[in-house]
Amino acid sequence: MRVRRISVRFRSCCIFALALVLSQAARERSVAAVRFFPAAFEPTLSPIPKSGSVAPALLKRAPVAGQVSFRLRSGRLAANVGWTVDDDTSSDVLRGHIEYRPDPAQRRSCSSIRFIQVAKTTQNGGADYNWQGQEERRNLLRTSSDNAAGIRGGYFVDHEAFACKPATPCSPYFRDHWPNSDESGDGFQRGSGSAPASLVDYPSGWETLEQISLESCARCVGNGEFLGCAEWGARWPAQGQRDIAPIRFRETPSRTFRAALREFDQFYSRPNAP
Repeated sequence: MRVRRISVRFRSCCIFALALVLSQAARERSVAAVRFFPAAFEPTLSPIPKSGSVAPALLKRAPVAGQVSFRLRSGRLAANVGWTVDDDTSSDVLRGHIEYRPDPAQRRSCSSIRFIQVAKTTQNGGADYNWQGQEERRNLLRTSSDNAAGIRGGYFVDHEAFACKPATPCSPYFRDHWPNSDESGDGFQRGSGSAPASLVDYPSGWETLEQISLESCARCVGNGEFLGCAEWGARWPAQGQRDIAPIRFRETPSRTFRAALREFDQFYSRPNAP
């Protein structure tokens, strides 16, 4: 969820400083951290949450906090999630690498396999984060909670809204907005030949965000079939330890994912919505 840098005033009651907890040597740079409230302060600008693209050369890779894979009917899905640091800003970012590998034994035919990702961002205090400036349109695309239908509220398709126009087709595919070509790529399967599809995401803005929840689904672009999904994310409360969310896999998208994609398709008037 990368956005252009637009100034936003943070609530005047506090500013956050980040400090690593060094009590566990093996994990001292990856998972345990707290935020402290200073005794005196001046109002400050808070970094805006963003996602998608961080130059890999600027990152100090931390030990992986979550690395799992799952066998699907059509292949294998793997997720590699952990904390790292952007040297350019000295801010902590979450790094997620999600990869789908087709099963060559199935000899499916799909010329392009790509990821769509939906996201929910929660600010400190628990409310949905309200995007501002040129990304404000994301607020209009969030799902509404419907317990009876199994739909969770607050999710939207992860895309650069400033680059799209209402009532004009816009790509829902993650790498059309954040290619991260050094670390990720689109896949395919033709007979016994295949290549994996992947995305790499760098959610940041943890001075403002408390939690981010994501669902990343691999899709055969040609026929619209979804091949597998990974649910992942993290939580970093204003006080206390930060945590990587349990990584879960699904054969097909959740109802929440489908609802978010419908909202996206209807808003941008994209045909053939699933």
